[in-house]
Amino acid sequence: MNIFHSLGVLFDGGPLMYVMLVLLLVAITVIIERFYFLHSVIKTGSSFTEEIKSILKSDNGLKKAKEYCNEHPGIYSSLLLVDFNNLCLTKEERDEVLTEEAMKHTREMERYMWVLDTLITMAPLLGLLGTIIGIMISFNVISKTGVSHPTAITGGVALALLNTAAGLIIAILCLGFFNYFQNKIISIKKQMEFVVLQFENFIKRNELKDNNSFSSNEKKKVQLV
Repeated sequence: MNIFHSLGVLFDGGPLMYVMLVLLLVAITVIIERFYFLHSVIKTGSSFTEEIKSILKSDNGLKKAKEYCNEHPGIYSSLLLVDFNNLCLTKEERDEVLTEEAMKHTREMERYMWVLDTLITMAPLLGLLGTIIGIMISFNVISKTGVSHPTAITGGVALALLNTAAGLIIAILCLGFFNYFQNKIISIKKQMEFVVLQFENFIKRNELKDNNSFSSNEKKKVQLV
């Protein structure tokens, strides 16, 4: 009974409260989806980094690492596969290809973030609009009945302020998770850089620095990996 009464009070704030409810549902949906996606990427990155590190140290590490990447598709494996497939290029040329691949995954990580960014600004403004409309209605009551019904006037103002409160709650929720997700994206980018750097260091240690460092036999061997 109390739940239904609370919902009734909220929707007494006016038609914009229905809009606020829709915005809240959109925000929660985006937050849940991004939370699951980013955390799964971070979890995969931690295990992937350790696995590739041990594989590269084993015999015939390049071939085994490439097979592992093919068997475990994802952000990190796709970066290494790009590196694998361009081993005969110079370091600068490989960096350009890797940057292009990394940008694709960055767009994937930042998907729907614009929704939270928009709600951070939109929700308080809609709440303010609802409050202004409610106060205008209260002043209209004053013009018709005077101040003989103060409870109706103050009650109307209080309900109008619910719009501002609802807008601020949505904005605060979106702002908190927006910054949280941005930090997670930065962490993923650092993981991506570490995975590539780990592989590049392996190449350097094995004197596979660039196209000029390969003998004809080495080029054939790399292409067969």
